[in-house]
Amino acid sequence: MLNAAWFDKFGVLMVAVAICLFSGCEGAKAPAESEGEEAAEESCCAGEKEECPSKQKGSDEEGDVTKKAVEFKVAWCTNEDPKVAAETAVKDAMAKLGGDAKGLIFYGYYPKKVTGDDGEEKEVPDATKDAQVYGPIAEAAGDIPVIGCRARSLVTGGTMLENTVAVMAIGGEGVHCKAAVASLQDDRMAVGKSIGEQLADVKDLKLVFALSEMSLSFETKEGVSVEDFIRGVNETAGKDVVLFGGNGMPNDYPADKGGVQFLGDEMLEGSVVAMGIGGPIAVHANHTNEFDLSEETVTVTEAKDKWIIKMDDKPAAEVYRKLRGMSDDEQFTNDSEHPIGVCVGEDKVYLRMILDWIDAEGKDVEGNPSDLPPGSLKFVAAVPEQTKIKILIGGGDAKKIISSAGEGISESLAKAGEADPLLVLLSDCCARGFRLRGLREGDECEIKGAILPAMGEDADYPIFGFYAWGELGPIAGPFAGLNCMYQQHTFVSAVVTEEK
Repeated sequence: MLNAAWFDKFGVLMVAVAICLFSGCEGAKAPAESEGEEAAEESCCAGEKEECPSKQKGSDEEGDVTKKAVEFKVAWCTNEDPKVAAETAVKDAMAKLGGDAKGLIFYGYYPKKVTGDDGEEKEVPDATKDAQVYGPIAEAAGDIPVIGCRARSLVTGGTMLENTVAVMAIGGEGVHCKAAVASLQDDRMAVGKSIGEQLADVKDLKLVFALSEMSLSFETKEGVSVEDFIRGVNETAGKDVVLFGGNGMPNDYPADKGGVQFLGDEMLEGSVVAMGIGGPIAVHANHTNEFDLSEETVTVTEAKDKWIIKMDDKPAAEVYRKLRGMSDDEQFTNDSEHPIGVCVGEDKVYLRMILDWIDAEGKDVEGNPSDLPPGSLKFVAAVPEQTKIKILIGGGDAKKIISSAGEGISESLAKAGEADPLLVLLSDCCARGFRLRGLREGDECEIKGAILPAMGEDADYPIFGFYAWGELGPIAGPFAGLNCMYQQHTFVSAVVTEEK
């Protein structure tokens, strides 16, 4: 998830490097990444300007058109006209199937510049262009289910930061797809159950692909938790069904955390849209991050709702500061630089960021008096007593951001074993992207620097991912009775294979 401080620090840089010089659609020539560089067939640019020169058509390699039980084809188009981008991407993706599509999922992002309350120029989504993206896709889809959200896409061709639509077409004789929608309400369990109930009748259901907005995960009311949404899906769709996805880009962070979701020919807000995918597939998921683990493991010994009050019977903040090596004058940050790792496996944690804290005067981050004791730390969801956690250290290394993406894909492929990969799914925290573009030297990127190498030179299956503002996906071991979790500042990946 993105923090306002990171936005202020790196937002201008991100916009500057994201200018698209050429269309990514068929017939356009992608530029070289840097001046004087030849656009060789093997080379891959970072994606801020354009997709890889070897993928100039904005789609994955042709491959054969033999009918298969399950197929996934991905195409993308960068064009300042969202209608052109959407029409091109969806037609190309569907054509690659060589048969009828059973479902479509898409991401699109078109920004504009506005002047903020502070008088500074900033980038926000262009709502007018949002409304022009989904029409051509819904028209091309006809009666098949379609979902999507506003997001920067991560595809085989690179990182598409703006003016791009990416589409995944799902097909094959053995695949089954169905779309679902539920409006957000405080009873997150009811929202999750609604999605699960709508999709439970999908034949051989294996994957629920859910897209929403930050409001799903970052509701500040006590007792309203994204974990209840996950639990609702889990209880109704099936405990063995993989939940994957995340939140799209907000309208105007941090002032407006709402967003837009797409279902068929409708543009929605305040909703969860989901695609149930069934068939002879297996989903091998993973989660990685760029932080180092503290040597010491601590135990939550007192907690209240979303607050950890004590670790090892001491004020939580005191323990955190000591194990992280924080100086006396270093301040905590809201969802930015101070994570914990909830232990879910051997040397494996899933990450949660500190969102609020009670200072020595008994006040929270907004300066409001609190009845909680000083040193209490707040998170996005409850961390129950007796939970084992690690304090996470670092996070300011571009190379670790990149390498963690490669580790995630490599581990997922190892889990897949001899099964033939069909697709790589990514839900990558937008804050990782902001940090990477602010810290890196040159044009380092996750796609070029880690993901494609981990897949191997002969990989003939597509990548379909996005920069999420809160990630949903499986974790390495159960926590609070759940195998899938809402995650933060994490690279969540899944390799979809043929079922063995």
